[in-house]
Amino acid sequence: MNSRSTSLIISAILVLGGGCPALAAGFLIRENSSIGVGMAYAGGGSLAESAATVFANPAGMTRLSQDEMEAGVAMIIPSFEFKGSATVFGTPIPGDTGGNSGRLAAIPSLYGTFALTDDLKAGIAVTVPFGNATNYGSTWYGRYLATKTSAVSYDINPNLAWKLSDSVSIGAGFSAQYFKLDVTSAIAQSLIFQAPVPDAFNRFVGHDWSFGYNFGLLAQIDESNRIGVTYRSGVDHDLEGSLNFTGASPLLGLISGSAHSEANLPGTAGVSLTHDVDPDLTLSADVQYTHWSVFRDIVVQSANPPAVYKQNYRDAWMFAAGGRYVLNPEWTLRGGLAWDETPVTSAFRTVNLPDTDHFLLALGSSWQIGEGLILDGAYEHSIAFARPNMNISANNTDPITHAVMLHGQYDVNVDVVAFSVRYRY
Repeated sequence: MNSRSTSLIISAILVLGGGCPALAAGFLIRENSSIGVGMAYAGGGSLAESAATVFANPAGMTRLSQDEMEAGVAMIIPSFEFKGSATVFGTPIPGDTGGNSGRLAAIPSLYGTFALTDDLKAGIAVTVPFGNATNYGSTWYGRYLATKTSAVSYDINPNLAWKLSDSVSIGAGFSAQYFKLDVTSAIAQSLIFQAPVPDAFNRFVGHDWSFGYNFGLLAQIDESNRIGVTYRSGVDHDLEGSLNFTGASPLLGLISGSAHSEANLPGTAGVSLTHDVDPDLTLSADVQYTHWSVFRDIVVQSANPPAVYKQNYRDAWMFAAGGRYVLNPEWTLRGGLAWDETPVTSAFRTVNLPDTDHFLLALGSSWQIGEGLILDGAYEHSIAFARPNMNISANNTDPITHAVMLHGQYDVNVDVVAFSVRYRY
């Protein structure tokens, strides 16, 4: 590996070290490419337009005529506002709605592709494939369910691509993935002791490195049509960390110390089609499947009795269609729409992730500002299919006293603004 590619890896680790988590479909983050955002993720597995194909479909590297580096950031701007209250045996409790619990997040990405021979390409993708962040404050009605949640993964993914023939290429790689989970909630000591005692708080923090793999195929059906097939494995994490209690009465017998939990992140599979209408207009469509049903329960094991957080996610689909139009040698325009199904079910919705199905509308463009230098920009608006409701969820009741119940629903909106710079050399 040359010095330039080594520098790319080091830079990626430094950049992602400051990354922030964000909410996406479930907590899968698709916003890892400005081109992808601008087309609502249509063509991700078959367009193969930039170095970001290393992550989307590594086989697509064989379509790139030059080595390329790409760095980008997606600003995710969520709004999650709870409307409702909480009761104890039917009596309202004091508190507030928590305001906008969503948190602005900057999601970085970094890619590089390098020709080894005419038919063999290498590449690396450094991304944030999973993330979620909510913060309600310590006085909101649902504080006994959660006050603050942060989940984020960093993924380093080297790949190889081999051009088998003029029409078929394959690619594969492996991922070294770091995942960290940080969850805080309150304990209703006033209910336990039947006295005006302040709330206590418990916080679990766990992290882990684990590994996965991915592969892709890209086939040119004829001069105008190509198809991409992709698979990215799930990654199982054994989170090691700590469970700590603050403000807790010694009478509760709670023990702060080491703790661990398992978290199984899902695999994804996709089929992508791209049709070149003419040299200037390209249309794409994608179907993506995420095996979210592996994400069942989060069980925190410590010196205390196990704490079980029911998730019961379902498998989810995304359908996307989009287009690209080359306006002139300097400017390219993009657009797309998608339907993104949430893995969260109404029966097990949590305040950590008050998600629902979404429609995605996107616009984007590219500007070639110099020899080999391209700037990409995109905007996406997510429209919630429904207002997420906590009233029928099994997770609307305080898991310790089983007395506090949360009643209400959410107004959910998400906007994404993405930028990237590409350099071909």
